[in-house]
Amino acid sequence: MDVFTLSVIFPVKNIAQEISSILRLTAEQTQGINAEFLVVDMGSSDKTVWDALRVVKELKLPGAVIQSGEGTVAHALNTALVRASGRYVSFVFARRLYTGHLTAYCSAAEASNADIVFGTAGEPFGKEGVAVPGSVCLQGILEEKLSVDIAAILLRRAFLEQRRLSFSEFCEYGYSEEFLLRCFCAAESAVRCEAILKRDTAYELRRGKQKPVGAAVFQRMEALLRATEYIESRLPGDRRVSILLRERRLPQAVMWCVDLLLREGNGYGAVQGMLKVSGYRKYLRCGANTPFELKKRIRLWRNLPWMYKPRRPQA
Repeated sequence: MDVFTLSVIFPVKNIAQEISSILRLTAEQTQGINAEFLVVDMGSSDKTVWDALRVVKELKLPGAVIQSGEGTVAHALNTALVRASGRYVSFVFARRLYTGHLTAYCSAAEASNADIVFGTAGEPFGKEGVAVPGSVCLQGILEEKLSVDIAAILLRRAFLEQRRLSFSEFCEYGYSEEFLLRCFCAAESAVRCEAILKRDTAYELRRGKQKPVGAAVFQRMEALLRATEYIESRLPGDRRVSILLRERRLPQAVMWCVDLLLREGNGYGAVQGMLKVSGYRKYLRCGANTPFELKKRIRLWRNLPWMYKPRRPQA
């Protein structure tokens, strides 16, 4: 029998300056919810663990501060999922903080018993409070009509266990995208909550990445290819989803990798060589479902790479 309604999972590393404010903010949002807090430290060298313990004790928050050791965020999330005892789980990430949704999410989940509850920050998708198959939402995600953030989602823990859904532990880039695509593919029911997602930028972690990503960026491609194989095996008759993956999502991901590598200072020839050696160049194929702007970028990159200007990352 579940002890808690909600398990809040918070992976951390070297955020001693921010962790107190983030924990307090999250605690305020879970007032009235029987929630546990699982803070998972990934080998911090500062006072992150100490400050987390201090705030958890001060606020009398149920849960634990877990040390998962050096490793990926995906490994830390899996470590916490094993320890979680709530009926539902949600994730907090220091770089993307949302407010005002957890109470509404829990209410929607209890009313519908849905596998997934999500909100939107832009245009609504579907009728709020009405459960639909996860595959419907999956198509909406691939068509870019629905944007779902791992930092603002609620998942039924029994659903994750029954479908054996977890994060790919050795993946640093693309692990959340792979996880979400798998979840929506496997979900029998997903519900859009009435809550309008709002970012709380006052407490978000603002420090940039500490080192160049380099060729490791292609882990996102491997993650997306694993998700594609999983989806096509579970939905063999859904040709629309398969086409969207291969004509839109995969080429988008390749160009995302190209942009990042160019922004890091790699030469055009070097990036072209990486794509050729890795075999990812073949996924730069356009079709009827490839957005026009993406087609233009791909054609420019393939034919006149020295004229291509990388896109800046979205906030």
